[in-house]
Amino acid sequence: MGLVIDNIDMRETFKGLLEEKYFIDKSNIINDFNKLINRNSEKYVCITKPRRFGKTSIAAMLVMYYSKSIDSKEIFDKLKVSKGKSSDIKEKENEIKQYKEYQGKYHTIYLDLSKNVFSFETLDAFISSINMELKTDIEELYPNSKVLNAYKDNIVYNLKKLYLETDKKFILVIDEWDYIITNKEFSNKERNNYINFLKYLIKDNSFLAFVYMTGITPIAKELSQSTLNCFSEYTMLNDDQYYEYFGFTEEEVQELCSKNKNLTFEDLESWYNGYKSYDGKKIFNTWSVIHALNKNTIKNYWSLTGSFNEVKRMINYDIIGVKEDILEMINGNEIEVQLENYGVEDIRKESENNEPVKEVLYSKMVTFGYLTYYKGKISIPNEELKEEFIKALNDKKSDMQYFYDMIKNSDEMLEVTLHKNVKRMCEILDKSHMEKISPGDRLDHGNLKRVIDYSYFNARAKYDIKEESPDGHGRADVIFLPKEKNKVNGEIIIIELKVNSTAKKAINQIHQKKYYNNLKEKGYNGNVLLIGINYDQKEGKYSCMIEEYDINMKKLSTSESEAERKRRNEPESDVVRNN
Repeated sequence: MGLVIDNIDMRETFKGLLEEKYFIDKSNIINDFNKLINRNSEKYVCITKPRRFGKTSIAAMLVMYYSKSIDSKEIFDKLKVSKGKSSDIKEKENEIKQYKEYQGKYHTIYLDLSKNVFSFETLDAFISSINMELKTDIEELYPNSKVLNAYKDNIVYNLKKLYLETDKKFILVIDEWDYIITNKEFSNKERNNYINFLKYLIKDNSFLAFVYMTGITPIAKELSQSTLNCFSEYTMLNDDQYYEYFGFTEEEVQELCSKNKNLTFEDLESWYNGYKSYDGKKIFNTWSVIHALNKNTIKNYWSLTGSFNEVKRMINYDIIGVKEDILEMINGNEIEVQLENYGVEDIRKESENNEPVKEVLYSKMVTFGYLTYYKGKISIPNEELKEEFIKALNDKKSDMQYFYDMIKNSDEMLEVTLHKNVKRMCEILDKSHMEKISPGDRLDHGNLKRVIDYSYFNARAKYDIKEESPDGHGRADVIFLPKEKNKVNGEIIIIELKVNSTAKKAINQIHQKKYYNNLKEKGYNGNVLLIGINYDQKEGKYSCMIEEYDINMKKLSTSESEAERKRRNEPESDVVRNN
């Protein structure tokens, strides 16, 4: 075991994983990789995933399994890889044969290309340090090697000479391959030199039996067609082969939940689920699931993986449609868009101060794990990420601050609605609206709908919210249906919106279209609140009206705002009239 060859740190990393309470066996990926050993056209695999999706864990496992100087037979004989994975009997027999043949057969070279890089003045000095660590390992493994007598400051030359001397190939494992590319401390010239180094190290070298390279950012078309065209590449946008080994599948999370008596699968599902594989299978964020299980607490662990300032910066790009799309996704909707892989060439363009087009921006957000992409649609994967997007709206310098403030006020908005306090409802709407829209500004029904969506944003915790729902003889603007645990007694809320009309006419439409039909038959038994909200574009004011009914649609009370009565030429002050 050494610093570069059969890396001791990776051995300890994998041993630590095995000892964790919530360990998931991902070793079947070795069965897949074993089939690629020494196949010149297939032995180069690059898998890129977001932070905390288990990339380094897989790297540690590969070092542990393949390394000649690490005794790991007893460990892997207990894991899935030793039993094969194929449903075909002959194929499974071959997998088991390959497992035994390749286990501990090779020396591995492990390179973490982010580790300690800034302790060196130049990139060349960093690469030279790796070469010197390799020399130390060769001295330990082959003290009488002739390579040591003519050792050069050229890692590829030294490895070639060692292979010629020993006739032993290596497995190369590269972690954080893109760190030097994505880090702004390096110039474009240094990045180009680094790419050339990788090509020199990897491509067409006979001393390599297999190469596994991982990081966050894909290689991208330009490099994959030229400099690093030897790799088969698998990304968040394009992985039909290895997706199940990065992140947790639903079955794996259910297995983990069986070891934890405090959190259920349903607890974890809404917060950490939502990434989608090429065929729609759901993938969980590994980091967050493990933290939640260890701490017995469902909360946001994404912030521990890095800053979300990048998303805030992306939201504030002055690209037509981006802010509107982000708001739609925060509201739980999907956006149709055709994406291609985001890669290192796109990073180079950004370093030249070229702002990305919308499709490139969304590809970047998928690559970094902020969004997920499936069947031509992007969306925010889960509640954990949605919370981070909401935080990103909190920017006093941005016009998105308005929506953040509305979300923060949405708990009060629901409370005063349930108490039929139409005066306060109008005050909240007027205040938030005045901060964003001036009297006389154009506001159509769609924009008004967005204002209402965000005014009641946190109601999602207690209600299933149906928008433009086909109920009765038409489509209601918004219907709030109590979640299952409060289905029997929780109030049902039906909202209809108008612009330059009256709240009363909005409620009349609810009655005409009978949006409340069949509620009792669906198992609801609480009171029904019919809410009309009108926006007067000229005055820049809201008017509100609430009619309360029991589940049999017997009227219980009516509440209307002063603004509503003025529009209908009624002089009374705000009151609740009981029937």
